[in-house]
Amino acid sequence: MVPFYLALVCIAVNAQDISSGAHWLGGVAKSEITPKDTMWMAGYASRTGPATAVLHSLWVKALALQDTAGKRAVLVTMDLVGIPKDLSNQIKDRLHLLLNLDRSQIILNTSHTHSGPVLEKALFDIYPLEGDHPKLIQDYSKELVDQIVKLVENAFSQLEPVDISAANGVSRIQVNRRNNLEKKLTIQSELQGPNDFAVPVLKISRTDGTLKALAFGYACHPTVLDTSLWSGDYPGYAQIELEKNYPGITALFFQGAGADQNPLPRRTIPLAKQYGRTLAAAV
Repeated sequence: MVPFYLALVCIAVNAQDISSGAHWLGGVAKSEITPKDTMWMAGYASRTGPATAVLHSLWVKALALQDTAGKRAVLVTMDLVGIPKDLSNQIKDRLHLLLNLDRSQIILNTSHTHSGPVLEKALFDIYPLEGDHPKLIQDYSKELVDQIVKLVENAFSQLEPVDISAANGVSRIQVNRRNNLEKKLTIQSELQGPNDFAVPVLKISRTDGTLKALAFGYACHPTVLDTSLWSGDYPGYAQIELEKNYPGITALFFQGAGADQNPLPRRTIPLAKQYGRTLAAAV
């Protein structure tokens, strides 16, 4: 995986800033996006009904950065399976009007959890939506756009001097699903196929040394869980673990190029929690 933090940093930044110790400005904000209404979940076409309860909350988070030359960039992470082009365009157009950010300065990244809500114009037609469900999806999607725009504004309003550092951890919770059959995994003595075990991490610290935010990534499907419970799957648990271990920080997960990678074995809540703790340990 191309180190994601480099994509964010290089959007607008003098690369010498990190190594020279020059201070950046950084701001973070988060907002809960767990649906309040009973809605269908996105990710698995085999689902036969909407969500029934909450395993843990869903979040959208923003990390705003400004370099020493005044150039800006923002990373927005979301506990969603994906975001359709139409909603992405709405968000970016509004941020351009409000904050003068062009599209090259905005990264919208979803964790790809399969335990989040269906969005408007994003695979909604694979589910038997009836009654009020299409309108619930439409209303939720509109509110989501408003929340994200407000969140980014909030993150930039809280800019303060920060130091930035970057490194890679390692986590081996992924298995190449094209080369290893899930049902035969327990009898294999060796896994096959290519993997990317890197855990790229961007560390944001205040100038007094206290930790402000951790943006980290991994290239693997969040498909441990197939329940009817809202959750961010293993990335959600990883963020929870980091925010528990470092009180007061904001932990942001970004999904990498994990199309052929699954967390295996899977299908239980304890495994989702275990993988989250493993990924947090790598961070």
